Amino acid sequence: MVLADGESWDRYAAAQWWTINDWLRAHPHDPEAPDLRAFLDESRRSYLEYGRRYLGWGVFVGRPVAARS
Repeated sequence: MVLADGESWDRYAAAQWWTINDWLRAHPHDPEAPDLRAFLDESRRSYLEYGRRYLGWGVFVGRPVAARS
């Protein structure tokens, strides 16, 4: 298992927010823009209020075990 540290997790979350902001600037009148703005606001709020403190992420790598003879 590989675990991310707080800085890695911050960069991961911030990259998502940045991407949504870029899309919203390019498509301000798209019918889905209000929903994306709401998602962005809630995502930031929940991450900064409790997600950053209590949650993290890791990667599990699995592989089959060779059969023993």
